[in-house]
Amino acid sequence: MIPILIGLVIAALVIVILIRRFGTRKVGSPTRMFVLPPVLAVVGILQGDLIDGHHPLLSEVLLGVGVVAALALGTGLGYTLRLWRDDTGVVWSRGTRLTIAMLVATIAVRLGLMATGFALDVATGTGAIFMFVAAWLLAQNTVITRRVRTIPAPAVSVGL
Repeated sequence: MIPILIGLVIAALVIVILIRRFGTRKVGSPTRMFVLPPVLAVVGILQGDLIDGHHPLLSEVLLGVGVVAALALGTGLGYTLRLWRDDTGVVWSRGTRLTIAMLVATIAVRLGLMATGFALDVATGTGAIFMFVAAWLLAQNTVITRRVRTIPAPAVSVGL
């Protein structure tokens, strides 16, 4: 029952992320943007199934490759978003067609890692998925935060 519940939580999280990336929305504060990734990482660690006890080295390699891939894909996705500042200074974002491609690539890589683990008889638990999503979001949010800093502030007129 617990694996089914965890699977549903992960699916719901992915759906929320997809909806938030494609709609026009305000970019959150940097503090708010960096809350979810560490929470997901802690949940992943607490799952207790990050490393397969029967194949620890292969399991660690797959986990490491997954985290590095998630960081790269999240970085790429962060650069595909269209960012702009409105007249009031609020920063907005919206996904592009390239964002869709990055999301498809992300899902393909994650499924590929799971298939590789299955082919090598390495158990891949939900903890690895949580770590993947945490790294992916961390990279995206880092890129978005850096890009927001480069968007010029709206001109302020001073009346004399």
